[in-house]
Amino acid sequence: MVNTIPPANLVPVAPSPADVLARLFPTPALPPSVLAPARLPNAGPGPTAALLKTLKDNHERSHVFFNYYSFHNHAAHHLLAIWALGASGPLITAAYEDTHLDHMREAFQAPDRVVISDDNFHDYLGDENYYNAYLDYFHKVVLAPGATISSTLEKYIFSSEYNINNALASGKQQPEMLNRFVEILIHPLIHAGYGAEFGLPGMLAEGLAQASVHPARATVFVSRLLFPGNPDSLILSQMLVDSRFWTRSLEKHEFEAMLVSHSELINSYAEMWTCEINSQEDFNRHFEELVWASTLMYGVSSWDGECEEYRADFFTMHIVTSCLFLPSLCAHLSYRSQSLLLRAHFLAGITWWLVRGRPALPLRKFFAAPLAPLPSPEHFKYATTFPGALPQPAACALPSGDSPHAVTPNVWYPLLQSTIVHPNEHLCKCQRALAHFAVLYGHREAGFMSEALSSSPAISCPETPLAPGGLELAEGECKALEAPEWEFLDGSVFLRAAWLTGAALGWVREGEPNTGAWDYQEFERVSVERDELEAKMKAKAMGA
Repeated sequence: MVNTIPPANLVPVAPSPADVLARLFPTPALPPSVLAPARLPNAGPGPTAALLKTLKDNHERSHVFFNYYSFHNHAAHHLLAIWALGASGPLITAAYEDTHLDHMREAFQAPDRVVISDDNFHDYLGDENYYNAYLDYFHKVVLAPGATISSTLEKYIFSSEYNINNALASGKQQPEMLNRFVEILIHPLIHAGYGAEFGLPGMLAEGLAQASVHPARATVFVSRLLFPGNPDSLILSQMLVDSRFWTRSLEKHEFEAMLVSHSELINSYAEMWTCEINSQEDFNRHFEELVWASTLMYGVSSWDGECEEYRADFFTMHIVTSCLFLPSLCAHLSYRSQSLLLRAHFLAGITWWLVRGRPALPLRKFFAAPLAPLPSPEHFKYATTFPGALPQPAACALPSGDSPHAVTPNVWYPLLQSTIVHPNEHLCKCQRALAHFAVLYGHREAGFMSEALSSSPAISCPETPLAPGGLELAEGECKALEAPEWEFLDGSVFLRAAWLTGAALGWVREGEPNTGAWDYQEFERVSVERDELEAKMKAKAMGA
């Protein structure tokens, strides 16, 4: 996270003409890929009108970060996710006005009213004070005659010119846009992904402007993405048994140190993944591999046992929510760029999983619990039935009037209904992703992963040495963990993870409070306290 000092005198941005806003935010288009999520019906034209009105207002009114610690404005993500899940117009309006507007930073012009052009594009990368200048630049890009999502992404995210450009003048920073695209919890990819999925040029422009003001910290990663390897689940197994990794969550200041000491080792693991896309079938296979790895790193790794709080890890959750947009983005990309994007996503995902302590994958115990709507034992922390009054089926209901399958014939329906009205903007994104993954891969039976891995060549921990001067850990903080028992993994993992996430954050439609179980508030508190401490130490040193 970066603590940015805003300009002393903020100048509000000029409003965009109505016709420009209409072109940036047209009626959402159909998904561009059969692997992108289907949408639930809305109640007539009202919800779409509310969606477009709030998206335009957010685009004009608010900055991409809502504070000075690089915490993202999620309003558009929230609105599009619940619209796609069938939310009503009043619900969409309330989601925007009641959960976002009270803490947003106002949009402002860049210092000295800088205008971004092709000539100075590289000069202000990584500086959030120039977000609206980059946004104006990308307005022109996405609305230019003949511009497409494909041409825009291929140029600004995947070309050599906008990554490692050897023709740049001496002293110019490298753009490294693919690196920035997956920085800070993969948010630029998510944002641009909404633009690709819903056909919204305004979201694409926001996502690219957001990427432009993100840092490029993992420089060693972005230039090393062209290596073949093995299935990604096999790589997770090997990372768990590698005693050079740690078993606790890293602090904010330790992230940069980790990149110094462990970047080559992390890269060595990422390079093991076989992801070379030359056909739609290749993409389908590698995308499914990413879905399983992402869901495991969040859904199972957040679980510490049937009697414990479900951690619903805020950081690894973004691996899941960003994975949802890969089909929509890749529908517009060349095979080369698809390969690069999936590798970059996998690399970002395992990096954040490591940051969070690479929690174990106790698959045998995780899958031993009853699956909703079947009731769980009383000692479970979270019941596997919904709270509150439940329907009373007639005796003629199938399969019988007293069956839990008659009371809740499809758990996803009430789960998503509770999700839509929940005030937490991340819950709808997570549950929408898990529900879609259940549609795609919920049919996988136990043993499928073991069978797939048995046909892959054996791998071992890479011998890559750690670099000096990086992360320093106390004795006992690094150790090998047990490899997962893959034979227990099946397609119910998506519902199990979604159920635990909903239960942890609270079934608000059913009367439970919003628990705010994500841990980002704690992370922000630690960030603020550390910055205050560093400021005091600096002041003390200057006074000495």
